[in-house]
Amino acid sequence: MRQFYTIFILAKLNASEWIRLKFFHIIIFFGLIFIGFSHMLSSLTFSVAERLLYDFGLAGLELGLVMISSLIGSHSIQREIDRKTLFVLLARPIPRANIVLGSWLSILILCFLFSSGFLFSLIISSDGTIYNLGLAVATFSSLLKAMVISSFAIAFGLLVRPMLALGATICYWMLCYSFPDIKFFILKSQDPLLINAFDLFEKLIPQFYRFNWKSYYYITHIPSHSEIAWSIFHSLGWTFIWLFLATLFFRRKEIV
Repeated sequence: MRQFYTIFILAKLNASEWIRLKFFHIIIFFGLIFIGFSHMLSSLTFSVAERLLYDFGLAGLELGLVMISSLIGSHSIQREIDRKTLFVLLARPIPRANIVLGSWLSILILCFLFSSGFLFSLIISSDGTIYNLGLAVATFSSLLKAMVISSFAIAFGLLVRPMLALGATICYWMLCYSFPDIKFFILKSQDPLLINAFDLFEKLIPQFYRFNWKSYYYITHIPSHSEIAWSIFHSLGWTFIWLFLATLFFRRKEIV
C-alpha cells in the first residue's frame, strides 16, 4: 500500500509541475483552436455539419493526447536527470520502478485532464444531439492509445536522447495505424516469405487500427462489448510490456 502511495505522490508532483509549464498550456490552446476550426468548417456545410464537427474534433483530441504522451514521456525522466533533481529521489529508499510508474501515471493524469476539457468544449460547441456514450467510448479509445504511447516514450527515452525518443514515438504511433495499408501492398507482391514475415511482425506491434473509433460513425454506432474488452486488454498488455522494459532500462542506466 505504501508503494502505491509513493507512486501517486510522485505522479501528482510531476503532473503539477508540467501543468505549471507553458507546454501544457500550448497543447490546450491548440486543442481549442482545433475545435474552433472544426466548428467553423462544419458551419460551411448543411448536410454533414455534425459529422465534420465530431470527426475533426475527435481527431484533434487524439493528436493532443499523442503530443502530451510523446513529448512528456520522452523528456520526463531525462529532464529530472539533467536538472539533478532525480538524485534527491534516488538518495531515498524509493525503487526505480516507482519513479517510472510515477512518471507514467503523471502523463495519464495530464491526458485525462486534457480529454475532459477537450470533450467538454466539444459538447458545448455542438448544436445538435449529444452522443454521450459514443463520445465516452471514442475518448476512452484515444486514452488507451495514449497509455501505450506514453509507456513506449518513457522506455525509449531511457535509451536515447529525448528528441530521438520523441521522433521514434511519433513513428511508432503512425506504424500502429499503418498495417492495413502496408499489408495491401505486401499482398500485391504475392511473395510468401514476405507475407509470413509481415504476419509475424504484425503481432509485435500494437494494432491501433482495430479500435480507431474517433469518428462520427462510431459515435452513432457504438462498438460491441467484446471489441471494447479486446481494446482494453490489448492496450494494457502492451503498456505493461513497455513499462517493464522501461524499468529494466532505468535500473541499468548509469546516472552521473
